[in-house]
Amino acid sequence: MTGGKATQLPLVSARALDVGIGGTRLLHAIDFEVGSGSIVGLIGPNGAGKSTFLGAIAGVLKHERGTVTLGESDLRDLSAREVARRLALISQHPPETHGFTSLELVLTGRYPHLGRLEIEGQRDREIAHEAMRLTHTDTFAPRSASTLSGGERQRVFIARGLAQQTPVLLLDEPTASLDVQHQLGMFGLFRRLADEGLTVIVAVHDLDLAARYCDRLVMLEHGRVAADGTPEQVLTPERLSRVFGVAAAVYRSPFTQALTVSFDEQRAEVGEGHARPSVHVICGGGSGAGLLQALVAAGARVTVGPLNEGDLDALAADALRVTGPRLPSFSAVDPRSHLDHLDLIAAADWVILADTSFSSANLANLQAASRASRLVSIERRSFEARDHTGGEASRVFAMLTPAVRCCSSDEALEATRTVPLPGKSFAPSFLGGVRADTRASI
Repeated sequence: MTGGKATQLPLVSARALDVGIGGTRLLHAIDFEVGSGSIVGLIGPNGAGKSTFLGAIAGVLKHERGTVTLGESDLRDLSAREVARRLALISQHPPETHGFTSLELVLTGRYPHLGRLEIEGQRDREIAHEAMRLTHTDTFAPRSASTLSGGERQRVFIARGLAQQTPVLLLDEPTASLDVQHQLGMFGLFRRLADEGLTVIVAVHDLDLAARYCDRLVMLEHGRVAADGTPEQVLTPERLSRVFGVAAAVYRSPFTQALTVSFDEQRAEVGEGHARPSVHVICGGGSGAGLLQALVAAGARVTVGPLNEGDLDALAADALRVTGPRLPSFSAVDPRSHLDHLDLIAAADWVILADTSFSSANLANLQAASRASRLVSIERRSFEARDHTGGEASRVFAMLTPAVRCCSSDEALEATRTVPLPGKSFAPSFLGGVRADTRASI
């Protein structure tokens, strides 16, 4: 694995790194290197090896095989004081701090730079105060560290790491106990410092934060590297499903353009002899976004009818990688898109008509629903309230013969699970019973 923005000698590198504790192998043949001026996020499920990897780099955990190099020096050849001048480690669980004020605690970050009997000078105090200012903990300076909340203590320990003034900062879940405001503030600070040349290696649980602020992500799984690259390269729905065991949508926020990860329940596993049902959804205006996500999470093969670019359902479909015709914003369904739509309907086991509104621009989508061999109609509202065609859409709708009429997306999903099609054996998740509160009439 390689990474970082710089081409000079890596600040930290590991080669064929193995780490074990009590006879249990925790890291397996890890290769890693990073230069200056970047944020590397370590991600993965609990127990994947993120904390172990940071501990091995910092020399807190001894490695059994392989090498760890800081600059040109082998980690094993460096004293603890020399290591502490090259990197600072902020633990996920800071030690108890009885008897220290917050300022005194931050000043301990200066110890690696002091002689054996030397005490902190004015310059050391200036550095400590600046670190506290950056982390918005300067008002805590005179307070006993034992009186701080968990989040406040964590920020003070981050200030201590900054006061250490090392070229590399190692952080193990640094924002786990922080509120949203301070999570964003801390990662914003790490981003600014990395842009100034600091190297940050951070184990992070929140994938949205990792995607937004990290230059590079290393995904660990069972002590091995599952992926290494940019957030876009690493955070794919397929990989997140395999490693984390959940369905995920990865997309650019239409509001911030930040890479965003949305998780759902565990994705259904399709066993041998079971088919993945194909479900086509006719929707628009946000009426189908949640349904699309639920269907993908359940393991269905999902397609969608023609949608305009920028429509909320189009954004959801793009995020979930659900295919279907796309139209320019505010344009009507064109003949080519309509024919493609009919092909998708013909290929589907089920067609779900969402509780969407119809105008002359998308009336063709409603007309296409008549081609469905098995139609589920979600009727949360009266169709008259959804008809903006002067009655033409209502006449088309009256001619439809849905196999199931229901009142919600949940009920529509349950219907596709409950009524198997002739000659098909679907995945186990599609064979559950109808919920007791369902209003579907089959």
